[in-house]
Amino acid sequence: MLDDTKMKKITRACLAISMLFLCSCSASFTYNNLSWLSSFWVDDYVDLNKQQNKQLKKIIETTQSWHRSTQLPAYKQDIQNIKTLFNQGINPAQLKVQIVFAKKHWRNLLEHAYLPLAELAVTLTPIQRQEFINNIQEQIDEERDEFYEQTLLARKKERLEAQLEYYKQWLNKLNAEQKTLINLTNEKHQDSGEFWLEYKQRRLNAAKTVLENTSLTQAEFIKQLSTVIKERELYMSQAHLKVNEENLNMYVDLLNSLSITLTEKQRNNINVRFDELIDTLDDIIEG
Repeated sequence: MLDDTKMKKITRACLAISMLFLCSCSASFTYNNLSWLSSFWVDDYVDLNKQQNKQLKKIIETTQSWHRSTQLPAYKQDIQNIKTLFNQGINPAQLKVQIVFAKKHWRNLLEHAYLPLAELAVTLTPIQRQEFINNIQEQIDEERDEFYEQTLLARKKERLEAQLEYYKQWLNKLNAEQKTLINLTNEKHQDSGEFWLEYKQRRLNAAKTVLENTSLTQAEFIKQLSTVIKERELYMSQAHLKVNEENLNMYVDLLNSLSITLTEKQRNNINVRFDELIDTLDDIIEG
């Protein structure tokens, strides 16, 4: 018989495979079934009782309704804005502003959901809280082991392969100049894997401090855990934030350099991809 640890690994693997399959078949189907899928994901970290599951389902449904009506139209507008920038001629400064603006949508989601999530956490028993902490720690430990199993050279090679595949999806066939630009940028890209592991551990430690503090009042608990949920950058080092900024600048520079090399066919391919993304968002928004 499989032990609990092995079962949890199998569960996570099955869920990941399922999500990839669903996303490749229909983004609309996946989005419309987030409540069901999220329940499976949460169950992989902590076993909720009937009332807690009901509370979680309400949080997911309310958040999804808000997200569909307010955030997806904003995503669509972001894509339309970037498409316009692309067709008018990429301005690096404008492009960076648009990318940074688009990243704020994740912050919007946290701002919307942090309070009901913290209120749900209040209801967790000491056993449930420890289970949650242990499972998140196990996941971080697994990620850390996988990270250090690879050399920096191997990670750069893997990233280059992913980058080439990504740009092929947008441009179709890449010419020699474009491959060289992507390769040179990948060489300069700073590996932030260690920073992300440190960030995850620091944030979990902060959550653990709150979850294990039995002297907190309910109001204090919610306030402190809310900070952990929504203030992500508090747990990132200045070095991490600096590397993120420098990598973002290199990404914008690469897009600018690639734009000069594009053939008419590649420009058409990119516009088709933009239109496909917009159509997909329209389908999801309409439900």
